[in-house]
Amino acid sequence: MPDAPVGTVLGGRYEIQGKLGSGGMAVVYKAKDTILGRAVALKTLHGHYAGEQIFRQRFKQEARAMASLDHPNVVKVYDICQDGEMPFIVAECVDGDDLGELLARSGKLNEMFTQRVAAQLLQALSYAHHRGVIHRDIKPSNILITRDGAVKVGDFGIARLIEDDEAETGEPGEVIGSARYMSPEQLQGKEATSRSDIYSAGVLLYHCLTGRPPFSGDVKSLARQQLHAVPKPPRRLNKKISPRAEAVILKALAKRPEDRYPSAAAMLAGMENGLPGATSLTEARRPPAARGSRRRRGRLVTASVLALFLLGAGSALAAGLGVVELPARGETERVARGEALGQAVPVKPEPPRAPEAPAPDPTQTATEEPGGQPENVPEEAAPAKTAPDAANDAAEKEVEYAPVPNVNAYFDWWAADTLRNRGFEVEFVRDYKEGYAPRGVTWGTKPVAGSKVPIGSTVTVYATPGNLR
Repeated sequence: MPDAPVGTVLGGRYEIQGKLGSGGMAVVYKAKDTILGRAVALKTLHGHYAGEQIFRQRFKQEARAMASLDHPNVVKVYDICQDGEMPFIVAECVDGDDLGELLARSGKLNEMFTQRVAAQLLQALSYAHHRGVIHRDIKPSNILITRDGAVKVGDFGIARLIEDDEAETGEPGEVIGSARYMSPEQLQGKEATSRSDIYSAGVLLYHCLTGRPPFSGDVKSLARQQLHAVPKPPRRLNKKISPRAEAVILKALAKRPEDRYPSAAAMLAGMENGLPGATSLTEARRPPAARGSRRRRGRLVTASVLALFLLGAGSALAAGLGVVELPARGETERVARGEALGQAVPVKPEPPRAPEAPAPDPTQTATEEPGGQPENVPEEAAPAKTAPDAANDAAEKEVEYAPVPNVNAYFDWWAADTLRNRGFEVEFVRDYKEGYAPRGVTWGTKPVAGSKVPIGSTVTVYATPGNLR
C-alpha cells in the first residue's frame, strides 16, 4: 500500500481522503472513520519496509508507546489495526501545521510564541518520561500546532520503552534520529535517556529563536560538531533573545548529560522564570483575586516598613539618641526577596540584654538545708529564663504558613510534585467524579485551594482512579 488511492477503505471502516505526508519509514493519510464519523490520521509503513521484520517491530513499538500515552499535548492513538499483511495506526487528525512549516515560512519565531510552544512540549515530555517513554527524535516536523495554538507531540516511531523487556528493535550502536537535533550520546550509539530529549529540546529552541540549528553540514560533520563543538551563543545571532533564555538553551545543550537539566519539568521552570512576559503555570492557575492579593500584600509590606522606619527614626531623635542604625544590607535583601516570593520571612528581634543582678545584701545570708535548697528561696521556684532563651523559645514556636495551590484537573503525579515543591505532605483519596476521566485526574483538595496552612502539613488530594505513574 505505497499509495492508497482516495476512497480506499482500510480495516473495513477507514476511508482514505488524501495523503498528509510521508517520512523515511511511513506514510500518513487523512481518513474518515465511517462508523464514528470523525476525521482520523492513518499511519502505515512504506511498502518496501513492511516485509522487513526490524521495521515491523519498530512500527509495533511506536504503536505501543503512543497507545500508552494520554496527554493533551501528545497525539492520541485511537486504534491499532491491520489490513491484510499491512499494519496501521489510527490516530487523531491534528488540524494545523508542524513547527518545521512555521519556521520555513517565518525563518524564526519570537520569544513569546516560543515560550508557549516550549511549555507544552516540555509538559508532554515530562509526562512521557514519567511513563517510561523516551521520544529520541524531537525535531520541528514532529511538533504539531493546532489552529488554536495547542501543541501536539507526535511520531514516537523510534521511542524506546525504558522497561521494555523485549529484544531491542535496533542493532547495538545503531544511530536513529535526525542528526541536527540528536544528543551527543545518541550519535555515539549510547543509550538515550530523558536528558537526551532535553538536549534535543534545546536544539529546537535554538532553531526557533535564531532561525537555524546550532550546527549544520553533512552527517559526518554534524556528528563531529555535536560531539565536540561549542554552539555559538544564540544572542550573537538574535540580540532580541533575553539573557535568561540564552542561559536556559545553553544549559540544555551541555555535552555531558549530567550538566543538563535533570528533568523536563526543571527545564520548564527555567523557561517560565526566564522568558519575558512568561507567566508560570502555577501563577496562571491561581485565581485573579489571589494574584491581586499578592501585589496588595507587597505594597502593604513596603508601606509598613516605611512607616516603621519613620516612627523609629522619630522616636530615636525625640529620645536624643542621634542616628538610627539601619539593618544590614544582606538582611534587608533577604526580607525583600522573601516577600517578593510571597513567603513569610521572620525577622528575629535583637534579644534584650539581661538585667544586671542586684548586689547581695551583706546583712542576709542564705543557709543551706540538708536538701541543698537555700532556706530563703521557695522550693517550687524555677530558675528564671534569660532573655535570649525566651527569644529562642518564641522562634521555635513560630510556624510558617503557605497557601494550598490549586491543583484541580492536574494529573495525580503532577499535583503531588506541585504540592511537595511547596513543602506539603500529600495523600490521595481515589473516587470517581463526573466530568473527570478515570485516569488519575485530580478534582479537589482538603484543605481547599487558597487556604493558608502550616508548611509540612498533609494535604489530601481527591483524584479519579488510575495512577499515571
